[in-house]
Amino acid sequence: MRGIITLLLMGLAFARIAMADNAVPGDTEWRPVASERLIRLPAGYLERAIERDFQESPLAVALGEAGRALADKSAGLGQLQAAADAATGPDRETLRQRFLEEKQSYLQLMGRRHDLERERLKTQHALYARLLGRIEREGTVGDDPAAAKLAENRQAAQKRFEASVEKVDMKLFADGAAAESRYGSEYRRHARAIDQLVAAINTHPMTQAPEVDGRSVDKREFLRHLATRAEADLALLDQQDLVLAYMAKLVALDAIAMADEVSDREARNTSRPETRDVSAAVGFFVNPN
Repeated sequence: MRGIITLLLMGLAFARIAMADNAVPGDTEWRPVASERLIRLPAGYLERAIERDFQESPLAVALGEAGRALADKSAGLGQLQAAADAATGPDRETLRQRFLEEKQSYLQLMGRRHDLERERLKTQHALYARLLGRIEREGTVGDDPAAAKLAENRQAAQKRFEASVEKVDMKLFADGAAAESRYGSEYRRHARAIDQLVAAINTHPMTQAPEVDGRSVDKREFLRHLATRAEADLALLDQQDLVLAYMAKLVALDAIAMADEVSDREARNTSRPETRDVSAAVGFFVNPN
């Protein structure tokens, strides 16, 4: 038993070293690109597009697996703790040892998940910074360049068509007595259709400006907000790491206490009673041989 507990304590020491190492293996990376396509997306869709890209990465797969493993481990800990509390004698000792081992395994899994989550947040923050830098350098105007370009083209086409319709009407119906030309009526029908389509685009959820604290913001400000939120999440993760470190310390203390308890019990079972009063041996001397 003492040897097993010693190994457990060594494992806890290695677990603390592992939790301090935030390196994530190369097969669980996420490498998003601050592409032109991503920059051109409406601000309301930008966050969703980045999240979708993340969900297709090996890092997302690894995080999902870690989350499922932690859920299973947590359920097993509850069952093992209840069994250890109800057991007596040698069975209780065995279950307590298993409970310590499973808590150590839980801490290692949680440390692994923290490392993966930290990698996601750091990558996310770096992506927001690259996108913001490109937008500021290239001077992208507005949150929806496609809609802005559509509106600009529509206005130019409308002016050209109005001029051509006026010329055709004046040439064909100079006396003013004839009915409106078919060019004018078709133009107005097309204009109404364009107005309806533009209105639908402008009111579409994906073209709406995102809100921060109930206030509409442009793409630059929204990216700054996302970057700040990632920094805050990283700070919270650091706090969770501290909680995890204290949990590891408690498991180590429990293991030490169990080792001392086993040692004391073994000493009691194997030692002989100590003779402190010499008179207890008088019978050996006064009785004849």
